[in-house]
Amino acid sequence: MAFSKEFERELNRLFRERTHWLRSELGVQGAGQPPQFGRKKVDRSISRLQMIASAALAYKLAKAEFEAHVTNWKNYQIKGWGPRDKRQQFETWFDSHFRKRRGLVYAFWNRLNKCIYIGRTGPRGSRPASHFDKHWFSAVTRVTIYSVKAPSHVPKLECLAIHRFRPKRNQVKASAKKWTKACPLCTTHRYIDSELRSIFRFR
Repeated sequence: MAFSKEFERELNRLFRERTHWLRSELGVQGAGQPPQFGRKKVDRSISRLQMIASAALAYKLAKAEFEAHVTNWKNYQIKGWGPRDKRQQFETWFDSHFRKRRGLVYAFWNRLNKCIYIGRTGPRGSRPASHFDKHWFSAVTRVTIYSVKAPSHVPKLECLAIHRFRPKRNQVKASAKKWTKACPLCTTHRYIDSELRSIFRFR
């Protein structure tokens, strides 16, 4: 309910500013000084509305999709005394649990249970292990591996995990191919962008 009210307030504020000139011309009481309204303001409002939508929907969508498409998941507590030792111990553990799996999503966490990074990988585990040499990996204390039923759902689940956990080190959104399933929250973001730009058009 709080997110829906926040979304409505932001949308109403944008609409009031866009129609200020009309209310002023008609002598509406309390119209006040004309606001500065332009593309940048619409862009900022669209970003805020998308963030509100993410906060409202990310948990529900991610929970439903993960329950539908993840077969199992396991946590691994980081062990070892250096990047090489940590990688070797992780790869041994990974091979014993996920060696034959084709589609995986992984998450790195710190000791405060804050997400550091979200990614995806194939059956050999080379991609999560490759991050062990990164300068930020020293803060990672736990790795979660999610095994996905079908490879086509992996990019969608990776993207939803990014929306839900807001990892600190993900600089770009999850990539997808034509044969993979679309992230429902990214679809919502595009819908918000398209609708608002059609309503608040500029010549």
